[in-house]
Amino acid sequence: MKLNSSIYAVLNNLLNVLPESGRADTVRGWLAGMALKGCGKKLKISSNVKIFNPQKVTAGDSVYIGYSCYFGGGEIVLEDEVTIGPFVTVAAGNHTMRDGSYRFGPYEFGRIHIGRGTWLCANTVITSDVTIGKGCVVAAGSVVIKDVPDYSVVCGVPAKLIKTVTPEVAEALRAKNKGFA
Repeated sequence: MKLNSSIYAVLNNLLNVLPESGRADTVRGWLAGMALKGCGKKLKISSNVKIFNPQKVTAGDSVYIGYSCYFGGGEIVLEDEVTIGPFVTVAAGNHTMRDGSYRFGPYEFGRIHIGRGTWLCANTVITSDVTIGKGCVVAAGSVVIKDVPDYSVVCGVPAKLIKTVTPEVAEALRAKNKGFA
């Protein structure tokens, strides 16, 4: 059964009264899965998450969306095992100017694609027409305005490449107990 976006929005707001817990996150994920364009298994969504145009959002398996995130605009794809921290904005669209003002200009819908196993840390902003590769880390407070290659760690406003951490490098660092990944 598919939910239309209005019914989903009402039910989602009602579910926000549930306490923060893994079970409540699972229930919110199950509900969102009925409204999304596509949804894998084990979607978990924290409270106060707003998904506008859920029919344009696809989530893979084992995706987690943290507290008070915003998703809006055009097509948004979250591959498997994407982790999204609290207060993240994923905005797949832009306002345009008309008669010298952005207030009534037409809205342009874009696309955002976030690769498998990527972590968007707290308070990040992902702008329209961006692809973030697999296994990336977007540091807290960063604003991503251009594509990010696989296994990148990016940071800043705008986000810039800090380093590349392949799974092999991450495993070696973990083995040496240096604390990264």
